[in-house]
Amino acid sequence: MKKAIISGLFGLVALLLNASVYAAGDPGHEAMHEATHEVVEEFGTNEILHHISDDFGLHIGKLAIPLPVILYVPGEGWDVFSSNALHHADAHGLVHGKYVYHHGKLSIAQLDSEGHPVMDDRGHPVEAMTEARLLSLGSGGVFYNFSVTKNVFGILLSFLILFLIFSTAAKGYKKREGKAPKGLQSFVEPLVVFVRDEIVKPSIGEKHYARFMPMMLSIFFFIWLNNLLGLIPFLGGLNVTGNIAVTFTLAVMVLVVQLVHGNKHFWGHIFWFPGVPVPVKLILLIIEFIGLFTKPFSLMIRLFANITAGHIIIMSIIGITFAYDAIVGHTVGVVTSLFSVAMFTLELLVAVIQAYIFTLLGSLMLGAAVEEHHHDASHEHAH
Repeated sequence: MKKAIISGLFGLVALLLNASVYAAGDPGHEAMHEATHEVVEEFGTNEILHHISDDFGLHIGKLAIPLPVILYVPGEGWDVFSSNALHHADAHGLVHGKYVYHHGKLSIAQLDSEGHPVMDDRGHPVEAMTEARLLSLGSGGVFYNFSVTKNVFGILLSFLILFLIFSTAAKGYKKREGKAPKGLQSFVEPLVVFVRDEIVKPSIGEKHYARFMPMMLSIFFFIWLNNLLGLIPFLGGLNVTGNIAVTFTLAVMVLVVQLVHGNKHFWGHIFWFPGVPVPVKLILLIIEFIGLFTKPFSLMIRLFANITAGHIIIMSIIGITFAYDAIVGHTVGVVTSLFSVAMFTLELLVAVIQAYIFTLLGSLMLGAAVEEHHHDASHEHAH
C-alpha cells in the first residue's frame, strides 16, 4: 500500500509534466519525458522507502558507515560480519555463502542437494520461505537478528545524547545547590517542570504521579529527541520513531506498567462494571477489555503514522523539486524548495507535539490504573 501511494504520487507528477510539455507544443517533448523518467527513477520510491525504512548500514551523504551484522542461526551458531559484505555478493549472488540481501531485507537462500543456491527465472537466489524449501535447510531458513542497524544506531545515539544532557545538568545542580539554574540547567529544568506540572501530575494525580515521573520523562525526551534526529538530513535518514517496532515497544511498556499498577477499582470497572444490570455488565466487559488494548494500539499507530507521513511528504517534495528542475528550470525548483522549508518547520513543531501527545495519553492510561474510587457523602450516609 505504501509503495502504491508513493508510486502514484510520482506517476501523477510525471503525467502533469508530460501534459504541460505537450500543451506547449515543444518538439523536444520525448527527450524531456525521458529525462523526467530518469530523474524520478533516481529520486523515486526506492529512495523514499530507503530513507524511512531500517537498514544494515548508515549513509551520511556519500559516506557509507558500515555497521556490525550479528546473526544467530540455530544449529550453526553465530555469524558476525560487517555490513559492507552485504554489497559484495559472490558469483551466485550470495553473502557469506548462504544469505540473500535485497532492498534492506536479509534472508537465507534455498540450497540444492549440492549446496548451490536455487535460482529463479531472473537469475536471483531464491529465498528459503516456504515449508517445502525449509526441508533442505538445517536451520530451517530461520535466523535471529541482533545486528546494529540504522535505527538501533539511532537509539544508541539518542541514549548517549540524553545521558550527556541529564548527567551534565545533574552535576550542575550538585555544584550550584540552592542557586538559580545556569547553562544546560536552564534549558532542562523548564522542560522537566512542564512535563511534571502540565502532563503527568494532572493526568495521574497528586498522590501517585511521582513514581511514574522517571518513566514519563524518559519517554517524552526519547521521542522528542529521536523525532528531531530524524529531521537531520546528513545523519543518514534516522527514522527511529517512524519504525512501528519502536512505537509498539513504547506502547507495550505503558500498557504493562498500567496493568501492573492497576488497583481493584480499575480492574472492577473492566471485568464487572459496578452499578449496572448483569446483561449490561457482560456487554461492558467485552467493550472494556477491547478498550484495554485499543488505547496502546492508538498510541503506537499515532506516533508511527505522523512521523512516517511527515518524512514521506518532505522526501516527495524534494523528489518533485528534482523532477521539475530537470525539465522546467530552477524557478519551480525554488518554489518547491520553499515548500520543503515550510514542511521542515512544521515537522519541528510536530516533533514536540507528538512527544507531548504520547506522554499525555500514556499518563492518562496510568492515571486510570491508580485512580481511587471516592464515595460521595449521600452514598456514605445511605450505608
